[in-house]
Amino acid sequence: MPSSRQQIGRFARHSAIYAIGNVLNRAGAFLLLPIYTNFLSPAEYGVLELFYAVAMVFSGVLSVGLSHATLRFYFDYDDEGSRQALVSTNLLASLALGALGAVPIAFWHVDVARMLFPNADYSHGVLIILTTLVFGLSSEICQAYVRARENSLFFVGVSAAQLVVQVAANSMLVVVFHAGVEGVLLGNLCAAAAGWAMLFFFTTRHCGFAFHLDKLLPVLRYSFPFLLTTIVGIVSANVDRFLINSMLTLQALGIYALATKFANLLSELIGEPFSRAYGAYRFSIMDSTDAAAIQARLVRYLLAGASILGLAILLFTHDLLVLMSHRDFWRAADILPLLVLAAIINLVCYPLQSGILFKKRTDEIFYIGVANALLRAVGGFALISQFGLLGACAGVLLAATVNLVLTDRVAQRFFPVHYEHRRLAGIVLLAVIFYLVSLALAHIPWPVAIVAKSLLWLGYVAALLGSAVFDKKETAYVTAFLKKKLLPGGTKDA
Repeated sequence: MPSSRQQIGRFARHSAIYAIGNVLNRAGAFLLLPIYTNFLSPAEYGVLELFYAVAMVFSGVLSVGLSHATLRFYFDYDDEGSRQALVSTNLLASLALGALGAVPIAFWHVDVARMLFPNADYSHGVLIILTTLVFGLSSEICQAYVRARENSLFFVGVSAAQLVVQVAANSMLVVVFHAGVEGVLLGNLCAAAAGWAMLFFFTTRHCGFAFHLDKLLPVLRYSFPFLLTTIVGIVSANVDRFLINSMLTLQALGIYALATKFANLLSELIGEPFSRAYGAYRFSIMDSTDAAAIQARLVRYLLAGASILGLAILLFTHDLLVLMSHRDFWRAADILPLLVLAAIINLVCYPLQSGILFKKRTDEIFYIGVANALLRAVGGFALISQFGLLGACAGVLLAATVNLVLTDRVAQRFFPVHYEHRRLAGIVLLAVIFYLVSLALAHIPWPVAIVAKSLLWLGYVAALLGSAVFDKKETAYVTAFLKKKLLPGGTKDA
């Protein structure tokens, strides 16, 4: 059996490749951000955010948790034929569920638009997101298959193709044809369709089109509580958008959406690559005697990486907004710190679920999700009433903290893990100190500020690597790796 260092090395390789793919997959939104923040108003940006929120709710209902279940049950089979049959069955089921769910909603698309907006001007947008949704749901099954096979390079290729399509289509529709919100949605649909075509061909070429009811039924039994959890989680994650829209304004929602986009960089650049690699990896090592120790180390590495990126986001977002967007969007940077902290907490929460998922106790995640949703709804309403947008951010942070505590307490019953709490606290304390120091740079000219902030950020990375958070072997390994990759004279055997 491979050693823990070899296991972590295998995980790190695939996680790094998935990170590249995820950067490509999400880069379109940021490459297009100067266009969005100059050709759309904050209110139109708020409209987009409502569309995305509704799409997430529909996706959570119609997905039935099949993509996660595909990954979970894949490793229950030892022979390749049964694994392929599982994937093809879930893929066909996902296509059917997506189509059956989207058609009746499409029939009432004008009424849905009137529920969200003052009039039905954006009713065609509802049809566009439903079509995108059908492509996205079946793509998730294909992506689960790619992850299970650890075919991370193919994932990068798909992401690159989607990036090209999205940037080209959205730029043309928004800048040349002035299609506004619907132009953005159509561009996203083109990218989703391109990715779906590649993933669908890859999956069906290996797995065929067979449907096995005996393989679907256990998946549905496993997924049902997970489906409820997913729905509750999505509603919880988006209730703040609907509260801001109803209690404040679409303009305020647009500002909040932009701040959230920067905070979500933590999920997109670290969280999703980590989960894509760790989702399959954790089930493959559960029989190892050092599985708990591996998870504890990976949680520490995850928090360290998240703190590095989180500090960079807080240091540079305001300057980026000044350079690339209309001044109406600049105040998004003011509400960012609480959202970044909440995003880091949510990242760390993901690996803590391992014991719950391994024991197939998805009902426990559902109960935690319900508590989280109630807290976000009630707490969000109270905090937004008193503090506006800042209150919405505080509500997100409060819910993330409670979710982390509850998840850890439940998961420890099924899979005890001794986390390195002193080292984890050290990472948080060091990051807070450097952020507080950065506040002194807020009012200096931006060219000087960027240089000073860059030096401060590099100082944090150096301080982190030199602190007691990492032992000498870990620090030496990271240093040797960086020399090998970044310096022209780096040795190959570092």
